Amino acid sequence: MNSILVIVEGTTDIGFIEGITERLKVTCRVHLMRGNRPEKASRILVALQGEFERAIVLKDLHREGRNRVALIHKLTDKAKQLEKQGLRLHIITIKWSIESWILAGLSVNNPEEILDPEEELKRLMKMKGEQFIKSRELYRKLAREIVDIKKAMIKSESFRNFIKILTTIEDFT
Repeated sequence: MNSILVIVEGTTDIGFIEGITERLKVTCRVHLMRGNRPEKASRILVALQGEFERAIVLKDLHREGRNRVALIHKLTDKAKQLEKQGLRLHIITIKWSIESWILAGLSVNNPEEILDPEEELKRLMKMKGEQFIKSRELYRKLAREIVDIKKAMIKSESFRNFIKILTTIEDFT
């Protein structure tokens, strides 16, 4: 049984989480949600219940617009239902997208306040003479290359929350 399940929205998110967990030597299973509806995450959680001790659902907010609050409420309500069944579930909202976590790893100040972190990441990579082709492998590589994870945690609250949940064995209930 894997102790941690991480549910993400996109394949590049999978790459980043795989890179971080490899770097931290944390065993987890990363699962693709395939869409933004909370029902998809809850179906995955119910289907895989018993195969893990806790779950983390990562939710990007970059495309949600005015429905952002309603979506988070739906996820939170579902989490409460699943917790009653013995599952420790954590929902982490990422302000804009996972690229803000990569920017935090590159020591960019206030990465969660950048309106288009993907464009900023492209720009920074171009300045370094590196090619940006968005892919699972590139994001995995970028995660493994974060020089100072503690510094990145200071720059991004949601990244800090994720790392704390991922690396702490304590009961979070």
